[in-house]
Amino acid sequence: KTMSEVEETLERVKVQQGVEGYVIASHDGTVLRRFPSMSQELAEAYAESMKHLGKKSRNVVRDLDPKNELRYLRIRAKKHEVLVAFDPEFLVIIIQKWTPASA
Repeated sequence: KTMSEVEETLERVKVQQGVEGYVIASHDGTVLRRFPSMSQELAEAYAESMKHLGKKSRNVVRDLDPKNELRYLRIRAKKHEVLVAFDPEFLVIIIQKWTPASA
């Protein structure tokens, strides 16, 4: 994807209900874009953490099946869900609010 395609996708993501932030980072963890209201420090923390978690996760997937490759990671915590897409050029991290369905 080109950066303009990424920008178009970000415009769509920004208006989705529940989205609380996003970070586009290079594979070395450098923040390239972030949600307008997200602090640089928080964006850097997500980029650095997901860089490390992504590397470990990719290694696990390859260890289990050398022909397989991790493309997407979803982490659900108590209040948030973090979605990470592993693009050949970027890490795309989306942070969204998560509330369990009522029983």
